[in-house]
Amino acid sequence: MVRNLRVLIIGAGPAGVSAAYFLKYYDSDNIVDVNLVERLDSKRYEIYHDMCGCAISENLLKEIKPLKVENIVGKIHLIREFWPDNLVTETRLKGYIIDRPEFLKAVIRRFVNMGGEFEVNSVNDITQYNDKVKVKFGTGRAREYDYVIAADGANSIVRKKLNIDGKRDYFVQYVIDEPPERGVLCFYYDEKYKGDYMWKFPSRNKTKIGFPMFLEREQKSLYSNKKIVTRQVRAIGYGGLDKYCVGRILLIGDAACQANAITKGGIRPAMVAGRIAAQSIIDNDPAGYTTRWKRTRFSSKIFVKAHLILRQMDNKALSEHIKPFCKEISFPYYVKFAVFRRKYITLYRAYRLANDLGW
Repeated sequence: MVRNLRVLIIGAGPAGVSAAYFLKYYDSDNIVDVNLVERLDSKRYEIYHDMCGCAISENLLKEIKPLKVENIVGKIHLIREFWPDNLVTETRLKGYIIDRPEFLKAVIRRFVNMGGEFEVNSVNDITQYNDKVKVKFGTGRAREYDYVIAADGANSIVRKKLNIDGKRDYFVQYVIDEPPERGVLCFYYDEKYKGDYMWKFPSRNKTKIGFPMFLEREQKSLYSNKKIVTRQVRAIGYGGLDKYCVGRILLIGDAACQANAITKGGIRPAMVAGRIAAQSIIDNDPAGYTTRWKRTRFSSKIFVKAHLILRQMDNKALSEHIKPFCKEISFPYYVKFAVFRRKYITLYRAYRLANDLGW
């Protein structure tokens, strides 16, 4: 056990609150000072963190024990995917819709009750030297830390400061005043989404519909007769990094581009990464964070490879490759799979792994 450490966590999203909680959880002797800072005030924080499908896999509940997932507002039992040529696939998975802002705030409260410190503040600059990291805050004060965990989103200031490139795309989400199809997550695939998709998720008594931002003008016309309650925009960092740790600075969550490249699911990998980063700091082994993260299946390069393939596929190819998984195929599944397997083996492997991981 390391002693007398001062740790700063920048950003109180899923990755940041997970790292904060587990640092205090593993700090059984209460000898590590953990400061969690969030740049958004309470109102903007709630708005920002509602910009999400807010779906989590049941597997997440096991991976973050003893931390409990509170504020569950609905159950998910089915994923339904719509493909060109009117093809439909269905996958049964157990999951939940959560009130993400309230869930995160509940974790922050538990962290504070365990002896952690939380404040609303921004980080203006960060400098690493010797065995310390100097951080300048928006309030004008500066402070030194033994470690800094950057969980400051897809547009991470810290990642830019470290000159580390990462992939990110922008997505738009509309909250529609329309009764949801409860228990079902719907995804719509088309060549126009360029490797991504449109989604339709239940959200209490309304429906969330999202898609890549570059298609907003075209997509918005589809909902001209619907009441759009809220328009939301956010960036998602995906596909991983070459470096997750530089000296005593660790990158996690969207700042580390840890969302899945094909599903864009980010809550689960972010919280798992937060736990791994916390354990690595407690072990005084920051470089071990990179090693441990790369051993997880979340970091598999097959997702990036699959996403690149999907970006290049037209609707004919999208239809062709998914036929083996559709109910309405006209001859046995294994025959179709044998025919298409070699050509689309990377995609099939990525789908299988994504289904095993959940979201």
